[in-house]
Amino acid sequence: MLNFKPKDYMFFDLFQKGAEVINTSAIELKKLMDELDKPQARLESLTNLEHHGDSITHSLIEHTKKMFITPLDREDIFNITKQIDNITDNIESTAHRFYMYNITEPTEDSLEIIDKLIEATSDLLVVVTELRTLNKSKVMLDKIIHVNEIENEADEIYRKAMRKLFQNPSDVLYVIKWKDIYKYLEDSIDACEKLANEIRGVVMKYA
Repeated sequence: MLNFKPKDYMFFDLFQKGAEVINTSAIELKKLMDELDKPQARLESLTNLEHHGDSITHSLIEHTKKMFITPLDREDIFNITKQIDNITDNIESTAHRFYMYNITEPTEDSLEIIDKLIEATSDLLVVVTELRTLNKSKVMLDKIIHVNEIENEADEIYRKAMRKLFQNPSDVLYVIKWKDIYKYLEDSIDACEKLANEIRGVVMKYA
């Protein structure tokens, strides 16, 4: 059992702020779907969130470099930080694809995947918040398992969406646009699963 000192919680506070950013970003992406005819304000919000996420990443790296003893292994801190940052980057990149491709209306499948993304990032917020308790947490493992289940469900939606695209591909540009967007959405969900699995590995290490 690890006994954390007050200064150790700085890391967990930053992890939690990063998890809040990814959850807010997923929610903002869903809101963008209702504003595709005027996306600038929502895109600016998502870009600002990505920049805020970057500043959290930099803070975590700097604190890790400066502290002689860290509450978790430096490699674990770096990997968790990297995975949180990857999710934020993926969500922002997905949002800008809607703008770049001049998408004016989301597909039903894209909305379903975004809903799964919100669900996964909400669970990850709980998981990351519980990190400070490590193996004392009563909910962390259940949430991690649920993120894995969400990823599987999102995979099914993704495969269904891709099949629809190629059933009657008369509009080649439409297929190209949505094939790319679906891939970015899938990557965002995959990044959520990678973070959940990374944290599960950390918990097992300190069990």
